[in-house]
Amino acid sequence: MLLPIGTDRRLRSLPWATISLLLVNCYVYFVLQVRPGAENLPLVYTRFEWWMPITYMFTHGGLWHLAPNMLFLWVFGAHAEDALGRGRYLLLYFSAGLTAAGLHGLATAGYYPADLDVGLVGASGAIMGVVSLFVLRFHGVQVRFFLWLLLPFIFSVRALIVGILYVACDLGSALWAMASSDTTKVAHWAHVGGFIAGGIWAWVLRLPEEGTDDLQADEVRSLIASGAWASAAAVLQERLARNPNDPDLHRQLANCYEMMRGTRKLAVEHWNENLRLLLLAGQGEAATGRFRTLTTDYEPADFAPPVLLRLGAAFEREEAPDDALIAWLAIPRAHRDSAQAPVATMRAAELAERTGDAARATRLYSAVGRYWPDSREALAAAVRLEALPD
Repeated sequence: MLLPIGTDRRLRSLPWATISLLLVNCYVYFVLQVRPGAENLPLVYTRFEWWMPITYMFTHGGLWHLAPNMLFLWVFGAHAEDALGRGRYLLLYFSAGLTAAGLHGLATAGYYPADLDVGLVGASGAIMGVVSLFVLRFHGVQVRFFLWLLLPFIFSVRALIVGILYVACDLGSALWAMASSDTTKVAHWAHVGGFIAGGIWAWVLRLPEEGTDDLQADEVRSLIASGAWASAAAVLQERLARNPNDPDLHRQLANCYEMMRGTRKLAVEHWNENLRLLLLAGQGEAATGRFRTLTTDYEPADFAPPVLLRLGAAFEREEAPDDALIAWLAIPRAHRDSAQAPVATMRAAELAERTGDAARATRLYSAVGRYWPDSREALAAAVRLEALPD
């Protein structure tokens, strides 16, 4: 006997949808299947009723049919629910069950038409969809198995290997039965249909990439702990190629480049991207806090004009005028030819005027007209200069 009993991954929350499915399966088996009318719960193609494609998923042929299915559902379903959320997880479950029923029906009609009046029961088709999504999303996770030979034995296997073995076993058994014209009590084509549905869900949602990111994140942590900064940066670059708009990846890369010789310019580039993405995501406080920290090692002028312009606006919203002026005035000082230079100088002048620093406001308004006379800001600066008291 070979049964999955757990994984090395910790759940983020209690899997209420999985628990609900477990309870419904048990309720149908222990309550509804012992009542009159239970013969209408399986999916019988020759006397099809609209509810059968759903009820068959919760109907089982015996306790030893129910128990392993529920074990598989708990071990794999809880993590799949973690990955998808409850709503999408339930959609996965039922769509896999429907796909399983469809493929089983097609295979039966094509190769075993006499079995069309045999009822299809069991949650395994739907559960195999869950297993498929789990092994593709969490392909680096170790799955623990219990094996009983002469003595009990517990061992772990990588999830991707588990998925390959399950698919190979079911597909091989289904093809062998077709080739030998032999019938089987196990609906292997239903299992294959569930696998296909789970695989489609995983690929559409790009879940295998998330699994790869998890593995590489662990690798990066290990490399950094050992001081292998260049190797860690190489792995982070691979992750960044898949997720270019992840500000935390840019932060990690900047930290790596800071620890390497001759890569300060690369560190600045990634700090720029980190700040830009934080600002675009509306995380102004995180961006301004990081900028304050970074300016202990870097000059404000090291950062790109668009980033500095946005940072100044964020500081102004936080009512930190001194920091806003630092960000804005770094643009004309270091990037005078940039499109942001007259804008930043004008904003700095307006801020100085609002905070009562008329002398600084006068100098900045004058600078706008002197250095960027053809800009839109130059005309506005001239008007403001006339309005300032002598």
